[in-house]
Amino acid sequence: MLGAPLAAARVAGSADAPQTVRDEPGGSGWTANATAFRGRNGARFVYTCPSYGTASAVWGTDVYTDDSSVCTAAVHTGGITLAGGGSVTIEIRPGQQSYTGSTRHGITSASYGPWSGSYIIVATTPASPGVGVGGATWDATARAFRTYVDARFAYTCPANGKAGSVWGTDVYTDDSSVCTAAVHAGLLTLAGGGSVTIEMRPGQTSYKGSTRNGITSSPYASWGGSYVFLGAASGGSPPSGSGTGTVLVNGQPFTGGTVAYGSSVDVTKGTLTMSTEAGDLTVYGAGGITGKFKLVRATSGKLKVVELLLIGGSFSSCGKRALAAGATPPKPIRRLWGKGKGHFRTQGRFSSASVNGTTWLTEDRCDGTRTFVSAGVVSVYDRVKKQTVTLRPGQSYLARRP
Repeated sequence: MLGAPLAAARVAGSADAPQTVRDEPGGSGWTANATAFRGRNGARFVYTCPSYGTASAVWGTDVYTDDSSVCTAAVHTGGITLAGGGSVTIEIRPGQQSYTGSTRHGITSASYGPWSGSYIIVATTPASPGVGVGGATWDATARAFRTYVDARFAYTCPANGKAGSVWGTDVYTDDSSVCTAAVHAGLLTLAGGGSVTIEMRPGQTSYKGSTRNGITSSPYASWGGSYVFLGAASGGSPPSGSGTGTVLVNGQPFTGGTVAYGSSVDVTKGTLTMSTEAGDLTVYGAGGITGKFKLVRATSGKLKVVELLLIGGSFSSCGKRALAAGATPPKPIRRLWGKGKGHFRTQGRFSSASVNGTTWLTEDRCDGTRTFVSAGVVSVYDRVKKQTVTLRPGQSYLARRP
């Protein structure tokens, strides 16, 4: 729900007494705007936005010109997605002297001067897009679906295929051959072919190359769109999870689905519960301090391990005064709580903590990496001293910076 919902509003042409606002049919489609309702200030209209839409022009931020695409404005607010579509309720407002443009949720709105009519988004109901049709050849990519983040598409790969170009590992650039990437991920073979389903992801700052199952993928720098496979086996099945509060995966709001290895996750103001190949895990932030990590698949001997590499936060305040003897205990720069049963490892700047089933805290401070155990047993490896310390409930350990 966005804007300031009104139980009653004064509708143009009505008596002085407020009247209850009743939603009226607005329009349907991604080009539908609200110019037909100009002047009916306070009235509300419901629009239908079909799945797999194409963005149209929008002017303004939070308050939009009435000739702006209603469905696209709803994506700009974060209420729905291009892939899923859904239902959108707007409220008509008077014209404004100016409108400010911005980029939000993959949509860039433009600025404008005086305009005669406006609207705001007051309610959205997102819909699920289901699984779309991807492609049926070995040179098919996912580039055309870049804007449909989190949407899923099915591809058919004929037998006796010819390998195409691939960039990335587990997370692939959207211009990579989907069928070839599926071979790289261990989901099918060139000779046998088969069917695979991908899920779209935002662009990454970098992609790692590797050789798997006879296919060599290339590394790449920043790219605008990505995808992962559902049920990828060779590179590890992506964890599935659900988020509460504010959880961001690669900068995008996340409420549920898969989380690809290599993703950057922010739980500063939220909680993420995941089911992984290494066990079940819940991670969350605390105290408003940065709670970001990169999700990584690793091994320890023959065991599959899920790693959480702490990222983010600024260490610019960590000067000599902050490290002076007798100074106030350094405030954490970033911290992450974990509660799980399985094989997990958190990585801070100067130590790593390995757990099997426990509740623990990892935080990076100016003076080092601190691990605290609330329940269970944690094995902490101090990378500076190159020694391992075992912690039990109520105990903590600080791996001091060199």
